Amino acid sequence: MGRVGRSSRRSADRVRWPVCHAAGRKAERFDALLLEQFAVIIALSEDFRNRVWEERNHVASDLVGKWDLEAYRRAEARLRVLSQSPRVKAALEALDDAGAELGAAWRTAAGDKAAIDSALAAHRDAIERFVAVSSQVIRHRAVL
Repeated sequence: MGRVGRSSRRSADRVRWPVCHAAGRKAERFDALLLEQFAVIIALSEDFRNRVWEERNHVASDLVGKWDLEAYRRAEARLRVLSQSPRVKAALEALDDAGAELGAAWRTAAGDKAAIDSALAAHRDAIERFVAVSSQVIRHRAVL
């Protein structure tokens, strides 16, 4: 009789293991997708800043206009679906606002060094806040 109970437990464990394993793989895929969206948004934001800097310093021309806004918007939309965190939402909105301000300063105040410097600094700060929030979310998920 003891054998029956023992084998039943083993059988039950075997049945549950694939379910837990599948859930673990699903969580890993979710975490990887979340990390990818954070990384894409950060990389594209840095790329935008670099393009403004290169045009401003006459290293290259017409780079800002060729920036991949569509890829940024796709990553942003994915992140909004994946994360309902108010901190992520606030950091993303601040980054969007700072990017829009930098773009506007570059287009309308190209000769105004102080306005562009201010917009670049605000954009840099917004990127750093977004990186900090993203890192906290990823670290928190890794602990779970």
